[in-house]
Amino acid sequence: MALLLIAALLAACDSVTDVIGNREPPTPTRRPLTTATPGGRLAVWLVTPTGQFAAPPTPLPGGGVGNPVGPNATATAAFATIQAATQAAAAPPPAPYFQPDECPAPAVPAPPSRPDSFGDYSVMIGRYLSVGGSSTVLEATLRNWGAITERGGIVQADTDLTGDGIPEVIVTLYNPATYNEEAPLNAGQLLVYGCDSGGYRLLYQTAFNPGIALPELVRVGDMNTDVKSELVFFTETCSGAACVKEAKILSWNAIVGVFEELNNGQIVAINGRISVLDVEGDGVLELTAAINPPGTAATGPQRSVLDTWDWNGEDYVLALREEVPGARYRIHAIYDADDLLRDGQWRPAILAYDEARTNRDLLAWTTPGETEALRAYAAFRIVITYARLGNARAETWFNTLIGENPPGTPGYGFAQMGQAFMDNFRATGDSRAACAAAMASGANVLGVLNSYGYANRAYTLNDVCPF
Repeated sequence: MALLLIAALLAACDSVTDVIGNREPPTPTRRPLTTATPGGRLAVWLVTPTGQFAAPPTPLPGGGVGNPVGPNATATAAFATIQAATQAAAAPPPAPYFQPDECPAPAVPAPPSRPDSFGDYSVMIGRYLSVGGSSTVLEATLRNWGAITERGGIVQADTDLTGDGIPEVIVTLYNPATYNEEAPLNAGQLLVYGCDSGGYRLLYQTAFNPGIALPELVRVGDMNTDVKSELVFFTETCSGAACVKEAKILSWNAIVGVFEELNNGQIVAINGRISVLDVEGDGVLELTAAINPPGTAATGPQRSVLDTWDWNGEDYVLALREEVPGARYRIHAIYDADDLLRDGQWRPAILAYDEARTNRDLLAWTTPGETEALRAYAAFRIVITYARLGNARAETWFNTLIGENPPGTPGYGFAQMGQAFMDNFRATGDSRAACAAAMASGANVLGVLNSYGYANRAYTLNDVCPF
């Protein structure tokens, strides 16, 4: 009987392996647990078979030698010892203070009364849920109070965030006392409730600040294939020409019983979006933040960049920062066309200059007359490029350049350079000599090109006519 019980115990202690997710680098996964459930206890009594050596004597406190039960103990004593060990192994560990699986029984309590202060809303919601109130009635009540509107606010109770098999209740709500339908942003709060000891406890809340907009959920679900649901949201603030979104990726830590941030740095989008998508196609979701900085008088207009935050097996880290294709400002569209011409892509450069001239969605900076001047610069570059190619369209574009930029206009300097270039090119057919004549014309064209701050380019006359 002893041997059968020992074999049963050993069979119950087989290792458990839980392999979670298989992804290609560079997105590793955490190693799964390969031991039994943490916190469990196992007690095993070993009987020394007859014929083997006996255990050494047990010293007594007084210095003597005790007489432990030997291998030839009675069957009754052996059975009692094994039974005690089995009961010890089966006994559950001491219950923690937090009891996540103890939810209140569903009930039909009266809808809650509206608190006088917005600071009391979180307490009111917790009390209502703790007496068995439903999330649907709660949402209808908050909507009736103006805490949830068509612009924002939710009550979501369909996702298990803590891993206990029971969905948590997520609430975002405005402060109805200060809500303004016409305001671009309205302050609010994010609250997360979970079952605890027969009621609901507030597990997480954002700080309420009148200058911070209502938190907006981006994703409630698994982000990194760890078979746990994460909570991804952002808050937004606006001042002057910039609106800044700050995102957080939260995951429940069951050991300490709190939500922790998985992002190891500040995730910020400026005048742009926060998005969640699988960039690498490996099943792990990345978070992207678009940064469209407004620029300052010192920096000038700045390019848009896109930050990509990726899972490295421990945290979400900033894995990539890259310029967004395309230009928001006209001067940057000119830079892109200049780069194509410098790389010898002449015909694509001509198309890019034409696009920089005609695209009405491109933004201007603060330089007076810059739109007219940059259109003239683009036309001048098209003229010299067609001339270099020996294309008769050079004459057509030269006429456009002269016609659009008479004396006294912001682009007249480029018309002067174009006149000098074409006069020389018609006589020599040499684009290098024609550029030398254009630069010697004395036209003042560098002022507008070099008025965009230290974050942008500085031109010389050689850059304006590079042949």
